[in-house]
Amino acid sequence: MSHGHRGSRRRRRRARGVDLDRIMMKRALDLARSAAAQGEVPVGAVVHRNGEIIAEAANTRENDADPVGHAELLALQLAGRVLGRWRLTDCTLVVTLEPCAMCAGALVNARIGRLVWGADDPKAGGCRSLYQIPADSRLNHRPPMVGGVHAVISASLLRSFFQARRRKKKRC
Repeated sequence: MSHGHRGSRRRRRRARGVDLDRIMMKRALDLARSAAAQGEVPVGAVVHRNGEIIAEAANTRENDADPVGHAELLALQLAGRVLGRWRLTDCTLVVTLEPCAMCAGALVNARIGRLVWGADDPKAGGCRSLYQIPADSRLNHRPPMVGGVHAVISASLLRSFFQARRRKKKRC
């Protein structure tokens, strides 16, 4: 096998990974849209292992009056129950919005194998925007992270949701 052939195989593997990230993000976006239709901030999360969805969730904070009803936390909890273990080292968490500090801490503690998110969160991001919790060298687990997958769609969904919410408040 020539060296050039191995390089093209690596590129194909990388392309398949990017495609899988996009496919899983589309599912997370569907969950986010469903959350918005129920009056929740539109955030959706999917935990998968090699393309098989293990768990998925959307925000439930408003409807459940639950301060920790974040899509990421709910999906991580469900994944742990489904797999019968708390270590999720062979799983990827895909979420439409950069996780906050609370969720970033949870995914580190769950030993998530990989993190993928859509839109950055300049007000509360715990992975790149404000804090870099999963990359902190003082922690014992640092998962690979990819931000910006379908970022424009994710950001647009959030922006539309909050614009509609502001318009509704003005009318009242």
